[in-house]
Amino acid sequence: MDTKYKSALTLTFLVLIYTMYTILLKIGGTTIGLIPQLFYAFLVGFVASSAFNFMIDGGKGIASIVRQPKLLLALVGAGMVNNALAQLFLGIGTVGTNPSLASVVYRSWIIVVAVLTPIVLRNKINRMQLFAILIGFIGLYIVVTGGTLLSFNFIEAPFLGFVFASALCSAFITLVMSRYTFNIYGATIVFNLVSLILMGIIAVATNTSLAISFPLSSLFTVVFLGVFGFYFATNLYYHSVKYFGPQVVGNALLAIPFVTFILSALILGTPIQPYYVVAAVLISFGIVLQKRYSSVPQRITSKSMFKNMIVYDVTGAFASNKGILMSDYIKGSGRALAIKVNSQAALELNLDGIGECVIFTSSNPHPGASASELEFVNDIIGKKNNEIVIIGMGNADAVEEALNRIHLETKQV
Repeated sequence: MDTKYKSALTLTFLVLIYTMYTILLKIGGTTIGLIPQLFYAFLVGFVASSAFNFMIDGGKGIASIVRQPKLLLALVGAGMVNNALAQLFLGIGTVGTNPSLASVVYRSWIIVVAVLTPIVLRNKINRMQLFAILIGFIGLYIVVTGGTLLSFNFIEAPFLGFVFASALCSAFITLVMSRYTFNIYGATIVFNLVSLILMGIIAVATNTSLAISFPLSSLFTVVFLGVFGFYFATNLYYHSVKYFGPQVVGNALLAIPFVTFILSALILGTPIQPYYVVAAVLISFGIVLQKRYSSVPQRITSKSMFKNMIVYDVTGAFASNKGILMSDYIKGSGRALAIKVNSQAALELNLDGIGECVIFTSSNPHPGASASELEFVNDIIGKKNNEIVIIGMGNADAVEEALNRIHLETKQV
């Protein structure tokens, strides 16, 4: 399947899984308490991720992660913060506040992502991307509140603080992990194992008993959360972030409340409100707009000599490439960066890499790059017929230095 359509389908399934979990809580819910629920859900997630990882690649994914201590440490931190703590904070926060207000506050993580992206990822955020977030948020607010003002009681402030802390955890870890290229199947094992251990420690520290009986509805909810939430959704989430970037994924996830209401109407028979149409238009427009202006990040380069040079971060296009020829260059914190040059001027270029990087073009590609990956790159950065895309992969500073040398040799488009 074409990379572009595969990534779009991945994001669609991600929204549907999150939506189905929300509906499941409405139907059956869980009565076993937050900490036991998360502990057993992470246990199920760990078993599921381990089983699928060994079925898919015989355990090579987790083995490749263990061989990279820096990446392993980052994944351990991500599991603790974005899985265990974020879920715990969200669960605590939603208990003591208006669910509609909590829903809006939690999804403010996309705003945090926009603020921190230039700092953490060194990628630019433009006005249209911020406008897309605003449009999506207006649609979210309408579908959650019906367009009415949300009431706020200061007693709820500590609980909203927990909800916002959960949003901060999700935003920060999403950006940090966007700096790395890793085997996502193996990473879910680390996420779930670390979260399972942490929830066990929290249970002991709070004297919470884990020896409990499961009502059937609670058992089904925990299994669904573990398998579909902490395994499948986690895989889909990081795949989507790699292909589209955190901004597009954030805008798409603003659609979850809307899709929840629509599926609830189909499954549970809840009434469909007229204002859903307005919300659907705004949320959809926000996603399209964000996709248009976030499809390929423009990198903030590290040296003043790059101020007139547009460098695109296209790492996501090669995120699923498992070939040794390619994966060695972008594994861990390696990046794939690209520039566009005039095709005629490119004929005389010296494309030797510098240090820890390799350089190739869209017309004379690296043997390990697939046709669909190159087509995806050409599409997202808007390559024209008289242009050639030059791609560098490896250590980001080395790639920037090589691309800057190329830029000085020819006229940049």
